[in-house]
Amino acid sequence: MNIIREIMAIPFGFALHYLFEFTSNYLLSLLIITLVVRLAMLPQTIKQQKNSAKQMRLQAKVNKIRAKYATLNPREAQMKISEETQELYRREGFSMGNMGCLPMIIQLIVMLGLYGAIYSPLSLVLRLSESVMTELKRGYDFFITSLPAEQITASLKNDYYFELNALNKFADFKDSLDPSIVTQDIIAKIENFIENFQILGIDLTDTPSQWRTLGWILILIPVFAGITAMLTSVFMFLKQRKTNPEIAKNPMMGCMTFMSPLMSVFFSYQMPAGIGFYWIISNILSFIQTVALHFAVKPDAVIAGQMIDETVQRRSREQNIKIKAKLLKEQEDTTE
Repeated sequence: MNIIREIMAIPFGFALHYLFEFTSNYLLSLLIITLVVRLAMLPQTIKQQKNSAKQMRLQAKVNKIRAKYATLNPREAQMKISEETQELYRREGFSMGNMGCLPMIIQLIVMLGLYGAIYSPLSLVLRLSESVMTELKRGYDFFITSLPAEQITASLKNDYYFELNALNKFADFKDSLDPSIVTQDIIAKIENFIENFQILGIDLTDTPSQWRTLGWILILIPVFAGITAMLTSVFMFLKQRKTNPEIAKNPMMGCMTFMSPLMSVFFSYQMPAGIGFYWIISNILSFIQTVALHFAVKPDAVIAGQMIDETVQRRSREQNIKIKAKLLKEQEDTTE
């Protein structure tokens, strides 16, 4: 998993590097990346919205199929319902595959990529050379060995957390670094990055789970991650319940409504604050996009448009059949 995350982190590291060079603001760089990803996903999101509207239009017919076989035993009924539903979807040109998991997959790729890039700010974002990284590792390891045993935690010794820990403890060991390798210009570059690796006094390398020792304000990150995720979940639930009242009877929908916010809280509590801020930004943009598409791509209008298109296509097919029949008759008359 770490190898996959490290590979995915490379392009995001490049992106964060150039954005940080341009903006000199790490959080703004995260915002830009998130916005670009959302814009790139917009066509697929609109496609999903339209497919959802088509599925909603077909739901009434699916319900009739279910009612048709309600008296059969459950196993036989399920087979019949499945067969007729698939045939209905085939006739209507609808596929559940068109609903797609692409946005979720992209979101996962972005999260893993940013996750890796945030854990490797020195090598991927600042793009420090291998020799500088080696010297930073030597200086950091020497500093760790000088600490009392009770202060040396597992995370401090974990190589995967090295770059974040090095940023946190840089002031404590920078004087022990070889000045011929880690020059004053590099030290100034790292210190400038550290200053811009904070928001509202929160160090983006800190993890909210350590709030007892690092400060209660870190708790705000998972809290806001959960609240912002809840906005979209509740909006979608109310929207679906309005268009399909039967959904209110499904307890799974209630569970799913709270699942995404709870996952946001859990992961942003365990991961560096930078990931939590990305999640908050992404959730806010997702809510804005969801509300905007709700009014811009209204289900009723989409359904009406689909019905018009289908009517036009059906009449076109009927006209083509008539023309072919006429041509065939003329050919037969000519032959006679």
